[in-house]
Amino acid sequence: MHILYYSWQENTTSDFLFSMQALGHQVSPCMHELSYYFSGGVKSDIRDQLQAQTYDAVFTFNFFPLISDMAESLHIPYICWVFDCPHYTLYSNSMRNSCNYLFLFDRDMCQSVIRRGARHAFHLPLAVNTARLKEQLGISSEGGLLRPDTYMHDISFVGSLYESSHYSSFRYAPNHLRGYLAGIIAAQKEVWGIDLISPVLTPGRLAEFTAFMPYSGAEYEMLTAKEVFCSIIQKEVTSQERIEAVNRLAASHSVALYTGSDTACCPDVLSKGTVSYTAEMPDVFYRSKINLNLTLRSITSGIPLRALDILGCGGFLLSNYQPELCEYFTPDVDFVYFNDMDDLEQKVCYYLAHEEERCAIAAHGYGRACDLFSYHTQLTHMLTVFAAESKDC
Repeated sequence: MHILYYSWQENTTSDFLFSMQALGHQVSPCMHELSYYFSGGVKSDIRDQLQAQTYDAVFTFNFFPLISDMAESLHIPYICWVFDCPHYTLYSNSMRNSCNYLFLFDRDMCQSVIRRGARHAFHLPLAVNTARLKEQLGISSEGGLLRPDTYMHDISFVGSLYESSHYSSFRYAPNHLRGYLAGIIAAQKEVWGIDLISPVLTPGRLAEFTAFMPYSGAEYEMLTAKEVFCSIIQKEVTSQERIEAVNRLAASHSVALYTGSDTACCPDVLSKGTVSYTAEMPDVFYRSKINLNLTLRSITSGIPLRALDILGCGGFLLSNYQPELCEYFTPDVDFVYFNDMDDLEQKVCYYLAHEEERCAIAAHGYGRACDLFSYHTQLTHMLTVFAAESKDC
């Protein structure tokens, strides 16, 4: 295949290019800043590209309505692989274009876009470039480490704390509304893998929210106030959980926090700043004894890329419960999950004290990630599905 690839310089760009070329496909990349894909310039760019050369499809990570509309008008398939959730552009009417072949990492999100009228939508978990990581980290066939021991920590967490968000506006809300929100958040924090927030955002409650925090209408035709407020609350749940988790663990353990967030709310952690996705983050995951994953609550089903990154680096993954993570990987064999903060503390203590068991789980999880979630495997599946579906159109 010859694919026109529009990149917004996402972290997965180099891995996608390398893997597609290794599979024997020709990829012509066009690199732009993210904002470009929401401007009129992308329309003329695509038209010029497609008039100058023949392509079998246009590809992007995540969904861009303007690209979809141009692909629709020019009668060329548009393949996208969505790794963000929520992803508001999927609420655009352009999502229903017949040219679209949407591959979504979260099964619940996939079912949602099908209900909203997507013609070609498929569930496809994300991938990790295990070939690059094996060479980069020097992982031997015995699981040995051939590089110097930098980025070594007992416990690491890489990610945002979401400490600054739209939810902060609710601090000025009436007491009864703040109490209602606190109750929703407390309930959701007790359960993973199920969305408890959306069902309780009734029209009456949404009217109260919009009276306090005006919602003037969506940029995308199918996006409603309910989806927007649900996302705001889910991000707040995630923020509270991540801050509580690292603070509780830091009270008795050494915890390294790699983040661009303000870490003033986590005074006892080792604040390490940000790390490069390709050059530094793999070292953190491989050299840390325990790598934490606390999933953004809007991801109700799928495996976050961060969890796959950890497993693909041969790191030990300690995660919240996530349905698809437990579907594709075996708990206590490939990774370990915790049920609540007390359970998290207990399992951290146990696995720090049981190195042989911890290393065996990390090695088994790495093997599983290599077998099931390499770019070779996932892209081959994607293109096989695309070939079958587009043939019938």
